[in-house]
Amino acid sequence: MRRHDSFLADEVIVVPRPADPPPKPPFPIIGALAPLGVAVVVWFVLHSPLALIFALLSPVMAVATLLDGRFNGRRAKRRSDAELVRRKRAFAERVDAFHAREISTLRQCAPSARSILDRTANPFTATVAGQAVVCLGTGSARSSIRVEGGTDDDDDSRRLRSAALLLTDAPVLAASPARIVVGAPPLAHAIARGYAVQLAAAVSPDAVTFLAGSTMRTQDSRAWAWVHSLPHSGGEEVSLGSLDGARQPLCATFIVVADSVEAVPAEANVVIAADSVADVTVLRHPTLSTPFQIGGEFVSVIEVEDFSRRLNRQSAAAGRVLFELPSRVTSAEVEARVYEEDGGAPRPSASGLSAAIGIGEHGEVFSLDLVEQGPHAVVAGTTGSGKSELLVTWVAALAQAYAAAAFTVLLVDFKGGAAFDPLTGLEQCVGLITDLDPGGAERALSSLRAEVRWREGVLRDASARDISDERLGGRLPRLVIVVDEFAAMLSEFPQLHDVFADIAARGRSLGMHLVLCTQRPSGVVKDSLLANCELRLSLRVNNAADSTAIIGSPAASMLSPGQRGRCLISVGGRSPVAVQVAYTDAAALVDGRTATGSGIRAPWLPALPHRIMLDDLPRPYSGLALGLLDLPDEQRQPLACYDLTEQGPLLILGSSRSGKSTLLSTIAHQASAVVAVGAGIEQMWDTVRDVVDLCRERQVGDDPCSPVVVLIDDLDSALRRFDAEYQSVLVSDLAAILRDGPACGITLIASAQRLAAPLTGLAPLFPERIHLRFASRQEYIVAEGASSDHDPRLPPGAGHWRGARLQVALVPTLAPTRTAVSSRHVRTHRRSMPPDLLVVTSRPAHFFERQCDAMPHAVTLIDAGDRAVLSAFAPTDDMPVWIVGTPDAWIAAWSTFASLRSRVPVYFDGCSLSDFRSLTRRRELPPPVDHGRPARWLLTPDDTVTRFEPAEVSGR
Repeated sequence: MRRHDSFLADEVIVVPRPADPPPKPPFPIIGALAPLGVAVVVWFVLHSPLALIFALLSPVMAVATLLDGRFNGRRAKRRSDAELVRRKRAFAERVDAFHAREISTLRQCAPSARSILDRTANPFTATVAGQAVVCLGTGSARSSIRVEGGTDDDDDSRRLRSAALLLTDAPVLAASPARIVVGAPPLAHAIARGYAVQLAAAVSPDAVTFLAGSTMRTQDSRAWAWVHSLPHSGGEEVSLGSLDGARQPLCATFIVVADSVEAVPAEANVVIAADSVADVTVLRHPTLSTPFQIGGEFVSVIEVEDFSRRLNRQSAAAGRVLFELPSRVTSAEVEARVYEEDGGAPRPSASGLSAAIGIGEHGEVFSLDLVEQGPHAVVAGTTGSGKSELLVTWVAALAQAYAAAAFTVLLVDFKGGAAFDPLTGLEQCVGLITDLDPGGAERALSSLRAEVRWREGVLRDASARDISDERLGGRLPRLVIVVDEFAAMLSEFPQLHDVFADIAARGRSLGMHLVLCTQRPSGVVKDSLLANCELRLSLRVNNAADSTAIIGSPAASMLSPGQRGRCLISVGGRSPVAVQVAYTDAAALVDGRTATGSGIRAPWLPALPHRIMLDDLPRPYSGLALGLLDLPDEQRQPLACYDLTEQGPLLILGSSRSGKSTLLSTIAHQASAVVAVGAGIEQMWDTVRDVVDLCRERQVGDDPCSPVVVLIDDLDSALRRFDAEYQSVLVSDLAAILRDGPACGITLIASAQRLAAPLTGLAPLFPERIHLRFASRQEYIVAEGASSDHDPRLPPGAGHWRGARLQVALVPTLAPTRTAVSSRHVRTHRRSMPPDLLVVTSRPAHFFERQCDAMPHAVTLIDAGDRAVLSAFAPTDDMPVWIVGTPDAWIAAWSTFASLRSRVPVYFDGCSLSDFRSLTRRRELPPPVDHGRPARWLLTPDDTVTRFEPAEVSGR
């Protein structure tokens, strides 16, 4: 038996197999010999007969070990056998459940004649005879289940595999269109009547006419006389009855009875022989190997006559008239019929949302009321079936019937948005969301939560029960949210399913209606959402499962690809009705549209602008204004206010040209006192040490502290410019400012391009982070930003703060600068050389050449390498003396150097840090110098170290 399109996706089930038996435990040679070895050692040490006891333990332990291994092996086997039984039982249950689903799906696609005769109503599921599927009977067939595992040498595995692959008592379906010949009368007529019942129950009476053929024999004549009383009177003809009496040539679809195999026509795709009640054989089948036995269904003449009368009553009750749906109808033609039927312009329902969308199966104008029949709708249809045309026609008809004060529409198109372009100019359209702008789509769709809360607030303020309450006074228009390609939207934003499920649950009272369109609703629209969608529309779909999931019938899967716009509509679970959806001319719609009204409230705020001026923002009562935040979930764009006292230090992270310096400028423009840390090594070191000193002074003082903001741009790059020893001290000073500064009114705000060493040690001390644009998602995650917030397309100044989108405000180009805190200590001297001086230089000749013009005229020069002169030297006030030597020379005379440095300044000219430390024996580092400049330090007798630039040198 072939698999039908209605089957679910293949399921893989693994056949349980017994576990491999554990290996037999080997003889414990070592365990047996160990006690014997111990006995020998004890005998040689103690010479005691008791050592023999240890020798006797050797065979005892060997036997005990063997017994213990066998006991554990049997216990493990019992557990393994019990687990195997449990797994086999679970396997059988899964197989039974899958087989039940398969059989149920097959029976749903092609109900048996017996089930059709037993039901009271008959929903027609096909519009042409070639779409109807006939069940030939029941038999054994191969299941579509996929079985893996098991072994061929295991009988149980083979048995389980065979049972899983065999589907028993399954419906055997005929190929479409049905061309069936049944032989061996008189049982053949009873079986053929069952097939005819299935065909008559499936095809709409407006689509086909059944032609009953019979011979002159009385038995044959009565067997098919009931066909003439069927209500079917459509244009397509189907041959039924005796082959001898049928009109030749046979119709495209036929179910006939032949007297012999030789009389079977060549075009028959199914041939069945009914030799007895228990022996019904399929002799020909287009997809299955023949012959094979099936269980047939035998239908009597009395049963089919009752069936014919029931169909006639059903057709009469439905007021069925002979009308063939057009293959195409325009919205202008539908509008003309509406005027003709209503005798003028129609009056739409004030409490509903009624719109004419096409022509019904009785030739009438077919209208849908989203309020009365909804409040939500699901539309299914494969590519090319006319989904977009249906949505455009529906929205356009609503816009023509209702003003913007009563009806608004939000369009969501996740296949580019071109289909909805004609609707964007309607007055009632509040926006179009497409997948071409993922960021804008996410914020707009997230705003729907806020729309729900806002509408709840409006109802609460008016003490109204729902949107139809007169106390609202028409202040709240209904909002229809139309989503094309709902599955594509959920695949990109899966979190929105809960939002739409919430709207579906509460939308009726709030006046929010969903129209969700998708190609395959199965598995996409969850039950929690589908349960609130009473209005179901299905255009052509690819398989019966999708059709059944929407309208409760596989009829939509039988629509022809050429029937574009043909739609089956089910309301409240009732039988679907066929409608030809009108086609709306996009050009006419564009020409006749009006400008969108400015007074219509959109369900979301526009995106933050790329440029926001600080002067255009309100000034906060306290704190600093950084810009604007975007909170689509709350439909607010509040001021981003940063409170120095409550929020503390701030770290701004972002790639180059992301707006970090701009944000620091915005903060500096508003702060009362700013310390701007320079980018150079000397400037940064001096400024940070000044701030550390200020922090320590404020810690011991009792006076109230005015707020001071310390700004450092590109902190990570600035730290990397320092050597390792200076970098370690600087990081320690910055950590002290971050820990102790906020309590003293000092707040450090820094920017950095990435969160990497040595900044990683300081990052935990910044309680606040702002993430601006990053080019790489990986760097954004390393900077502890949320992966979902990363967007490399953000403009400069855009980022995220505290989970919200931020746009930084800009200050005027010529903004006045604030007064900075002045340097508290002088770490660089620029003056003339002192009269008495100890000079440490690695290049004495170069030093003399450079300082020849700066030396006092009466200075006495002494070489530190001349030990005799140096030891006899005694400083006097009446004669200036310079003692010049290399680091090695001074180290050789270190005792003299140590004695003199307490009275005479020491000038280090171009010396390394190691030379400085070797001579001074100091752990504290001297001030660093910028790269490319020689190190020149002056050590005064009071043990103070500063950078020293002789006036003559600095002036050159």
